[in-house]
Amino acid sequence: MEEMIDLQELFQILKKRLALIAIFVVAVTTITGIFTRFFITPIYEASTQLVVSRSDIDNAVTSVEISGINQLMNTFNQIIVSPRILYQVIEELDLTETPGSLRGRIDARTVPNSQVMVLTVQHEYPYLASDIANKTAEIFARDVPEIMNFDNVSILAHAQEPSSPISPRLMMNIGLGFVIGIMSGIFLAFLLEFLDKTVKTEEDVEKLVSLPVLGMIPIMTPEDFRVKRIVNDLSRR
Repeated sequence: MEEMIDLQELFQILKKRLALIAIFVVAVTTITGIFTRFFITPIYEASTQLVVSRSDIDNAVTSVEISGINQLMNTFNQIIVSPRILYQVIEELDLTETPGSLRGRIDARTVPNSQVMVLTVQHEYPYLASDIANKTAEIFARDVPEIMNFDNVSILAHAQEPSSPISPRLMMNIGLGFVIGIMSGIFLAFLLEFLDKTVKTEEDVEKLVSLPVLGMIPIMTPEDFRVKRIVNDLSRR
């Protein structure tokens, strides 16, 4: 029974502070949407694929050969983002970046159980995302025979200029702002209720002194006094 009463009190607090919670939700959601739309720089992503073929390997591949292929692919993943490759990318595309900053934009990975490399580039400008991906793949395929004495690398698919950013996600951020607004509004409602120590009703008095209320003195307004005076004048006639 006490748990039921406590639950009812919680709902009463939320009902009493409903307007405050609603204002808080609208405010946080609106601010989140505006900040996401106008103050966060969009990021675009473009990817290109390269294939590494091993003509010297038969169809029946041994575990040793598989290990060698994996090591080779991992080596290629490191070479493609090395300063030797990135310096040429910067020079040929006339970029105002260092190899270190450009390296932070590039991710090179191997598709599991394959000899396909995926090179992904993220950039604030969509055309540069695709240009950097394609130029890096081109220079890598051109230089890897000299670096590794290996000439079986070819570009499988060129990167296309992305039409939409991958971040920020406006609707996701708005939804997150909505949830945060609700949680913050509810927290603020309970906080204000906890800090409010004023006595407003007879129930508050009973809780405070642990004694029943015997009577209440009503609050008289000027209108009440006017009505009472009219009634007294009528009773005298």
